[in-house]
Amino acid sequence: MQTAIYSNTYRLNFTQCYANGRLKYSELSNLLQLTASDHAEALGFGYQEMAANSQSWVLSRVRIEIDRLPRFLEEITVKTWVQDFLGNRSVRNFEVYRNEKKIIGVSSFWAVFNTKARKSENLATKIDPAIIRPEALSTREPLKRVEAEETYNEQHSYVPKLSDLDIVNHVNNVKYTDWCLDSLPADWVLSHPLRTIDINYLKELKLGEPVEIHQRLDDTALHFAIKRGDQTVFLMEAGI
Repeated sequence: MQTAIYSNTYRLNFTQCYANGRLKYSELSNLLQLTASDHAEALGFGYQEMAANSQSWVLSRVRIEIDRLPRFLEEITVKTWVQDFLGNRSVRNFEVYRNEKKIIGVSSFWAVFNTKARKSENLATKIDPAIIRPEALSTREPLKRVEAEETYNEQHSYVPKLSDLDIVNHVNNVKYTDWCLDSLPADWVLSHPLRTIDINYLKELKLGEPVEIHQRLDDTALHFAIKRGDQTVFLMEAGI
């Protein structure tokens, strides 16, 4: 019997946490990604099944609402389910619990990607409609389109390295958040917890493709854009 709602429990280790003991935002994204992968494997459309058809899931949009970031050595449970599916796209939701209390809600939008043609296409594997839960929301506000700012205050250069790539041979989605937050003063990041994070992934990045990381901080939010030449490949807005 297929499980509509899937969960994994994790005990946070020191490699996953910042110097203040809180879970890194990129490691939060990684735990979500791992839980989604395990659920997809259990449902029959995980990495191995999709790779056989030259397909992969790629993340397009995500919204994260954080009431509290868990700490080093705390045990958390990540729950996930498919809220929507239509051929070549899917909305997958997550909730993170500490001691049975929800502390983080996440909604994410994924596309089916042909790894040879490098474009979106319909999923080759059939999905049981019984596992789709359209009524089960996880965030107070829906996924949104992040708008680019007219001006940014600072700019930093970066060239993707081997350690940034994943098994699909492009920059893994968790890396972009690290690049952006690494461009800020460490003390600021450690002392200003993010309440919400909205991200749009617009273009894939490959090894050695130079990018510019643009940032702007105002009274209520952080704004980031990553550009490859004239193309914007990533946008992030984080509420503080």
